[in-house]
Amino acid sequence: MGLFLDQVLVWLTTAILACLTTIFDLITGVLLTTPNVTALPQVRVLTGRSVWIVDTVFVLAFVAAGVLVMVAGGGEQSRYTVKDLLPRLVVGFTAAHFSQLACAQLIDLANALTGAVSEGGYDDGAFAAIQTHLRAAKDHTVPLLFLVLILIITVLVVMTAVQVIGRFVALLVMTSIAPLALACHALPQTDGLARLWWRAYTGCLAVPVAQAFFLTAGEQTLLDPATMLPVFGLPVDPGGTLNLLVVVVLLWTTVKIPSLMARWAGQGARGTTNMLGAAVRVVVMQQLTRTVPGLSTLRRTIT
Repeated sequence: MGLFLDQVLVWLTTAILACLTTIFDLITGVLLTTPNVTALPQVRVLTGRSVWIVDTVFVLAFVAAGVLVMVAGGGEQSRYTVKDLLPRLVVGFTAAHFSQLACAQLIDLANALTGAVSEGGYDDGAFAAIQTHLRAAKDHTVPLLFLVLILIITVLVVMTAVQVIGRFVALLVMTSIAPLALACHALPQTDGLARLWWRAYTGCLAVPVAQAFFLTAGEQTLLDPATMLPVFGLPVDPGGTLNLLVVVVLLWTTVKIPSLMARWAGQGARGTTNMLGAAVRVVVMQQLTRTVPGLSTLRRTIT
């Protein structure tokens, strides 16, 4: 019975290690890089449609501003309104048309920062160090404990791979709607949406930069026992178990970074959510007063 269990453990360990190696091969080289999605034909088509919508809306906005001046006869209130609105319209219109250039420059900046933090090696060195520790710990760790730890590591690596795909999809969508989002700078009521886009886009690009920092720090300190462990009074060769625990903590931190960035980006959405909620409540109340008899009279009475 014990021999059979040992064979099962060996088979499971070999299968999980093979899956882990495959996943490492898939995400190595793409985890900490951001592709220039502005060059994709699909993104260019969607961006063109967004720009067309912006142009149509802004033509109507400029016409409405001119009508406002003519109808008001050039009064002080109309001049003040146009004086405040016109610069915003110009900024929103210009930002919408130069959105792809801004996105491309931000992507190049993020890749440059990632390369500087990881010394140009991106994630190759960190993943190679993790695989080295996995191979070294295989023969120096209790088989069952080793199986549990590599299973946890495999789950964390799979989560990291899924997050990479999600980040690419989010980047594609936000780049495609960039003209519409940046055009929201034109009005004070919609400026929060544009600011939310800026926070979300920069947060998405900051994810690989932060991950590069933690992976590089882990590779050069935590995964190098001669560098870190003697400082804490631990032996230089702590054994396979501690090394695997360090790998688990390092990968868990890498997995948590996108959620932290998403939380930071969502902080700017509170005011926008309140504004949209107020607009929805106004529309709902108007529809109710039109459809429910006596409700409009009751509302006027309360007011």
